[in-house]
Amino acid sequence: MKHVVILPYFCDEEIQRYLKIIKRMEQFPQQECEWQFLLAASPRTKPSQVLLEACQRVAPTESFQCPTQIFGYPEGPSAMFWDSMEYIQQNTPNDNGFALWFESDMAAVQPDWLDRLDAQWNQGTPPLLMGCYVPEVYKQRLLRRKKLLLEDHVNGGACYAKHFAGCMPAEAREGVFDVVVYKFAKKLGQVKSTNLIDFSTNARVRRDLLDKNKVVLHGFMQEKNQFIDDCVAPLSDWETRNAFLNPLRDSIESSRRKLRVWMVRRGKQAMYENMLLAKQRDVSSRRAA
Repeated sequence: MKHVVILPYFCDEEIQRYLKIIKRMEQFPQQECEWQFLLAASPRTKPSQVLLEACQRVAPTESFQCPTQIFGYPEGPSAMFWDSMEYIQQNTPNDNGFALWFESDMAAVQPDWLDRLDAQWNQGTPPLLMGCYVPEVYKQRLLRRKKLLLEDHVNGGACYAKHFAGCMPAEAREGVFDVVVYKFAKKLGQVKSTNLIDFSTNARVRRDLLDKNKVVLHGFMQEKNQFIDDCVAPLSDWETRNAFLNPLRDSIESSRRKLRVWMVRRGKQAMYENMLLAKQRDVSSRRAA
């Protein structure tokens, strides 16, 4: 079994973030599971030799340029995702390994990050999809029925079976890839939720580094450069000594988020804050069960 970590990139700024992420990976011990990188360059971006050489110091690396000429968000990233999954299906053996879609606002934060994902992937029959589950997100409205803001799905920065492209019908390629493919994988009963990959924010990322149950952090809708800088910086003695205060800090942050949800009623920020609260409630309910 061999896993593939896909690094999709669109511009030099993303390459620079990946170089910081790879430098941090170099400091981790070698993973016991077998794996490689796949560098997936945008059709508008020249494949990066610098990124290739950096990745080769960590693991075997292949590089290719996505052929599909579709641009803009979210159509461009979705096209690159499908190009990458088709490349993997055609060029790697179907050995029950996974392909991890690893965006430039994600970071490996534990020394055994990939081995931990490998172990959870192989608990029982390997699924088609394993990642950070996002429950349905609603907007609460006074004296009105709550409004659905976001359907439940597994966030796109996830592990996909290497034959994933061949398992999805044509309809799964229409729309934002992570929301759409989740529905089809769920119908097949081949979705696995994991807390090893989790959202983080610029405000709490340093606390999340101390959580051994999180091996990959995703700074979705955060200031990306600062987020990655905070992910790769070593923990200080002060942060380690004061880790016992983190549950209190988490509680204060949650209360502030609930207040912001009532004050910020519209737009992407309102959706994002509601999403984090919904995720928090889902995790709490699973632990209680």
